[in-house]
Amino acid sequence: MSSKFLPLPTELLTQIFALTATSDSGVTLRSLLRVSRLFHDICVPLKFHCVTLTSSLDIQHFHRELEHLEHAPVHLRRIFHLFISLNPSDIDTDTECDAMTKIFLILHTAADTLQSLTFICHNPLFSTSVFGRLFRQSFPVLTELTIHGFYPFPNTIPSREYSSPGLPSREVGTSYMPMLERLHLSGNRNPYGLLQLSSLDECFPSLTHLRVSGLLMAGSFVEEMKGALEEHSALLSEDHITTPPKLPARLPSLLQSLILQPGFIIFPERSNAASSISKKHLRMMERLKEIDDEAAKCRQGIRVTLKNCMHDPGAVGIGSELHSDWLSRMNGAEGCW
Repeated sequence: MSSKFLPLPTELLTQIFALTATSDSGVTLRSLLRVSRLFHDICVPLKFHCVTLTSSLDIQHFHRELEHLEHAPVHLRRIFHLFISLNPSDIDTDTECDAMTKIFLILHTAADTLQSLTFICHNPLFSTSVFGRLFRQSFPVLTELTIHGFYPFPNTIPSREYSSPGLPSREVGTSYMPMLERLHLSGNRNPYGLLQLSSLDECFPSLTHLRVSGLLMAGSFVEEMKGALEEHSALLSEDHITTPPKLPARLPSLLQSLILQPGFIIFPERSNAASSISKKHLRMMERLKEIDDEAAKCRQGIRVTLKNCMHDPGAVGIGSELHSDWLSRMNGAEGCW
């Protein structure tokens, strides 16, 4: 006795296939595109929901695909989750400039729908300008952002250099990422000044989770963070009205979770230099432990977590680690949080 397979409703297939888009960065989805005409028609609108770009060839190919869809219906080119990592050994300076141009064209296409973005830029000659430009790109629904590289501090001052022709200039104080809730900053060894002038609050008014990774000999930043936590605690106390701010450093007003992580340190062979670096790093670690202990006592309204030092980048690539965190978050897990 034979039984005939009853086709599943298209709506149900769409829900099932949408789950595969985030499970393995779209690998399964691209396979489903070739199964049948029905599967192809269902999967095409889901094709760009989750995109991983890890080489200049990936970027060129994806940019070409988007160009071909320039006049296609909007639902065929929606990008919700994007991972970008340029391998420093894969590109030279000229190629990297071209790749960055294409990356920001891709980001411009994705801007209105992008929900999570991880962007890794290993080249210290490019990363500051690249991330500065990224911070001035409008992402109205972006909720999670991870960057790795030597990043500048975000601010709300519009840049003439990256303004789009034909569009009105933005006013100072306008947030480019008004819905951003989780921000992971990695790659700046001592981001002293990050918490000053309330720039994080202005740039990311919805920020609830902040992680700063890769800290090395960052004594000044740790002192800044300690002062910001003390100021936040004072604001929560009964006498905060009569207590003047001690430092200009401020934490984002809606912050709930703060994660700090030291970087992996390599000591030089020269004993004098190694001794100096060791003392500075040890002093930073002591201050971090003080912050962790103090937060455990009074909580200050914010959950503070001190992570173990980062892995040796020669043994565990930062790109692989952050990609795993990115996929984890898309599938409902904690990721780096």
